[in-house]
Amino acid sequence: MTRTDAFVTVDGTEVHYTDWGARDDPLVVCVHGLSRNGRDFDPLARRLVGEGYRVVCPDMPGRGLSEWADDPETEYSWEGLLDTLREFCETFEREELRYVGTSMGGLLGMLLADDDDAVTISHFVCNDIGPVFVHAEDGIERIVDYLTDPPTFDTYTGLEDWYRETYGTMNAQTDAEWRRFTLTSARRRDDGRVTRAYDERIVAALLRSNLPPEEAWGIWESLDLPTFVIWGRESDVLTEPTVEEMLERRPDIDLLELDCGHPPGLNVAEQLDPVVEFLAD
Repeated sequence: MTRTDAFVTVDGTEVHYTDWGARDDPLVVCVHGLSRNGRDFDPLARRLVGEGYRVVCPDMPGRGLSEWADDPETEYSWEGLLDTLREFCETFEREELRYVGTSMGGLLGMLLADDDDAVTISHFVCNDIGPVFVHAEDGIERIVDYLTDPPTFDTYTGLEDWYRETYGTMNAQTDAEWRRFTLTSARRRDDGRVTRAYDERIVAALLRSNLPPEEAWGIWESLDLPTFVIWGRESDVLTEPTVEEMLERRPDIDLLELDCGHPPGLNVAEQLDPVVEFLAD
């Protein structure tokens, strides 16, 4: 159950990922949210390894320990991130894999599952995101505001306090989990101050490359695979009207409703147990 840190170069970009479990076990790929990184999936990975899976959790370009883009307009766009993710998955030489995506990672999972040139996804877990941001303007504005002007602190504990306040909509985290959350997503700048570990240019490229709503809904409707949607009822990113339309357009999906905001942390039994059960079917 030991975590291994690994790197692979994908189309000229070095991508860091954590690798859990035996090499030949069934593969689960976990992809994080917009400014986060693969270490967010540590609790889920530990649990899945115990269930007999190999789990890999990449830091998408510009996040965590992965390389920053030379051409952010291209590499940080939805198309660019999808290209990276497709090639990352191909490096494991599997005919199929299971996929868990939180927020941005969930949207990338939809695109990957819809990509005829990509590896087959056998099970898709979509954590607190829909194909469109209908009725989520306030949530998107909130995220964009704090991502485009990330705060800096003299100390890591200062950054941890900020994380606790800013991500307080998530389900409960222990003190140890907040410490891990901070240390796995922090870096020192050239001036010695502590800030978040991502390239500030990641936001603009994504906003400019959003799919039209009708195209995004078309992709959602076309997905022909077992799908499990996790929804924090207090989420300002995945709103109730969007969940209702997701169910209307695809009544076959499984839905887990939780009493928390965006995004559920996938760190407690009430969230982990249903994910494990779904992936095993």
